Amino acid sequence: MGVHRLFAMLDLLSALLLALGVFVGLPDRWLYVDLPALLLIVLFGVSGVGLGLRTRWASKWARVTGAVALAFGLLVVALLAVAVSYLTGIYGPVGQGGALIGVLVLALVLPYLVALPLAHLVWLRENET
Repeated sequence: MGVHRLFAMLDLLSALLLALGVFVGLPDRWLYVDLPALLLIVLFGVSGVGLGLRTRWASKWARVTGAVALAFGLLVVALLAVAVSYLTGIYGPVGQGGALIGVLVLALVLPYLVALPLAHLVWLRENET
């Protein structure tokens, strides 16, 4: 299996997991979560299709997808880290349950919104033509 197909499958999987996590898993709708999630779902989906079909525009689209996903991922990591430290610091033992949920969400966000976009950008930089 080529690297293009691997990244195509990972992008499509990321789009699917993001759609399920945000639009099925979250019990409430919030515009600040739904709009970025929808943008990332579209970016990952189009990038996955483009890389799978090896279109001419696929590498540029994948580069944009990687940059946007990495920016959102780092923002989410920073906000979750602040929220976890706030819950633990202010509420002590009572806030540890909420902090634990924040850490679990952080563990789910890191692979798809930080590690995968970084791998995308590194792979694209190494394979520029």
